[in-house]
Amino acid sequence: MQNFIPIFKWSLLAVMLIIFPSLKMAAAENQTNKVWNGVWFTCEFSQRTRAPDDKCKMFDNEGFRVDDGVFSYLEMTNSTEKNCRGNKIGHCFKRNMNNIIVKETLIGKIDIRPDHLFVAYLGCKQLFSFEQTEDYYTVIPNEEKCFWASKRHFYVARYLGNISVNK
Repeated sequence: MQNFIPIFKWSLLAVMLIIFPSLKMAAAENQTNKVWNGVWFTCEFSQRTRAPDDKCKMFDNEGFRVDDGVFSYLEMTNSTEKNCRGNKIGHCFKRNMNNIIVKETLIGKIDIRPDHLFVAYLGCKQLFSFEQTEDYYTVIPNEEKCFWASKRHFYVARYLGNISVNK
């Protein structure tokens, strides 16, 4: 019995050292998923690796939705905005627009971690890092790219209005 107590103490300590950091990491990952859940659009006036010059007040008509680890592509379809890049009418909309209509296409699973995310698409899993600014997030692909990923940085911000999905 005397040998049992020291072994029990060391075993308990070992379990605490293994489990508690895992619980904190799981909580951090769960919190990160909550941060990314929602509807996001690309900033209209950004370029391949250049941040938007309007603080992302204008969205591109392409975006995405994250819903508990599922990633979908969105295309906004009801814009009549004329001030889009390249003078393309309807290819952008104001960030503060209250209601939009979108087409939605399921892409697949997204694995979100506190400092990076993975997107699995067409049999390839791409690693992206991200950086938060006051007005948007910059999502940057890792050097080892899937064939469908480019060197482009994605400048994205959450859309807070209402969406209707056009089926």
